[in-house]
Amino acid sequence: MGIMKRELQILLLMGTSHGFGRELMNGITQYLYEQGHSVEFELRGHLEPVPDWVKRWRGDGVIVRHNQQSSFTIWEKAGIPYLKLFCPNHPSDIDVDEDLLAELAVQHFLERGIPHFAYFSQCDLYWSNRRRDSFCRAVKRLKKEVSVYERHAEDTAPYRMWHPRERAEFVAWVRQLPKPVGMLAAFDYHARQVLELCRQEGISVPDDVAVLGVNNDSWFCRIQYPPLSSIIQNGRKIGQECARILCDKILGNPIPKLPLLFPPTGVYTRRSTDLIVTQDAEVRKALLQIRTQACQGLTIEQLVEENGYSRRALERKFRQELGRTLAEEILKVRLESAEELLRETDMAIGNIVFAVGLTSHSHFNRLFVKKHGFPPTEYRKRFQSFYD
Repeated sequence: MGIMKRELQILLLMGTSHGFGRELMNGITQYLYEQGHSVEFELRGHLEPVPDWVKRWRGDGVIVRHNQQSSFTIWEKAGIPYLKLFCPNHPSDIDVDEDLLAELAVQHFLERGIPHFAYFSQCDLYWSNRRRDSFCRAVKRLKKEVSVYERHAEDTAPYRMWHPRERAEFVAWVRQLPKPVGMLAAFDYHARQVLELCRQEGISVPDDVAVLGVNNDSWFCRIQYPPLSSIIQNGRKIGQECARILCDKILGNPIPKLPLLFPPTGVYTRRSTDLIVTQDAEVRKALLQIRTQACQGLTIEQLVEENGYSRRALERKFRQELGRTLAEEILKVRLESAEELLRETDMAIGNIVFAVGLTSHSHFNRLFVKKHGFPPTEYRKRFQSFYD
């Protein structure tokens, strides 16, 4: 006869106005549902006070993601275990590995040949300051400098609400940056301000300013002009792990040492950083053709014959400019296209293989595992929504 599991009552005190918060909620609720636990919730903004009924709540544990330090005292006095997730203005039990995020952002810009770096934030909060500092350290390890612009506000007000003087100062800052520049925005909503102001002021994105956001709020990133590249944080998987840790904490089971930092899982490249900086006209033309035709079966032989290139000379230039061969560049484009189809569609993996210009399912699997450490089926699973 099996042992009855104890049903836990978990309170979620979180904001879901952004995609990352909703992904966290998906992961948390999925784990709790699968384990047979019950959930109560209060969806609050980060700066809203804790409602009275929450102060009187007595359950088994709390997952909280907001900016009210006073609420933690409530749980401590009541002896209720809790976890702090990604809180805006103070250290949390679960947070982003900002150093790895910064390294990923810098590498993304370097792969595109971008020699200059900038950071933009709409607020003056703990998490943004950590992100800024990590990015600056990552760039300075290259013996380069970072230009930083921060509004020093406690909100993310749209640029339309900026004072005209403040807006003029920001535009002047962007114009004086050395070009081309790779700009990391604190997160996707901040990146939008950069895209909008650049568009209105005639500053070219990505040719002059390549803009990278954080969180990959997919619908939000797609509707920007140009569509926004963004660092992916798998909120759903993080939420599952957070729920598991809290349940283990309640039941007296071993838990990881806190704070626990989660690394980002990659960059979703869209038009806002889709460029390669090169002064060589042949390399630039070949890159454009590879990007537009690689998934249609483009071969190196076709590339050099159609354009009258010397294969040896073009290979040499590619290695000098990009550090990659022609074959590696074609394969890179195909794998990135396959990753997008795995994330964004329900297309069968066998069909994806042929859609991106490959011919062997097993070869595709080997290439994918070599790059990511796990097969395409697992990659797709990691990006599926609980509610799909």
